[in-house]
Amino acid sequence: MNRKTKYILTAIAAVLLIAAVVLAVTVRGSAPDGSGLILETGGKTITVSWEDLKKTVFTGEIINGKGETSNHEYQGMELSELFTAKNIVITADTKITVTSEDNYTAKLTGEEVMTAGKVYAAVVCDSEMIENIDGGQGGQLVVYGDANAKRQVRYLKTITIE
Repeated sequence: MNRKTKYILTAIAAVLLIAAVVLAVTVRGSAPDGSGLILETGGKTITVSWEDLKKTVFTGEIINGKGETSNHEYQGMELSELFTAKNIVITADTKITVTSEDNYTAKLTGEEVMTAGKVYAAVVCDSEMIENIDGGQGGQLVVYGDANAKRQVRYLKTITIE
């Protein structure tokens, strides 16, 4: 390989590295600001502090992607209760999108959320604070009885209700 080719390959590698860093910062930084869980519905934005979610202690089995179960004790709030407290009306046909700080999304139905004891926003797991992406207080979506572990959204940030 001649010298000119080496310079070109080095320049391309440098440009790709810079692009990757810029993309990572942009994607991570695009999550909404605010200290708490953001609810978006009907053109309104409601921020719920993490402290306000520490209402209930709940336990149950979580199923991971391999079908294995584990028991955990959480502290948080059932989503249906949270929506009721914030005067958000849902029906079985309501579409709910949960988004994390790193822009991972999961979909829920109104029917799932209305099922008692199924869907929660948790802020404590097994007596330890659930952290956000930067290490402060954060949250996690907990969906009991769901073998799709991808819906146990960590770094919970925004819930959009349509």
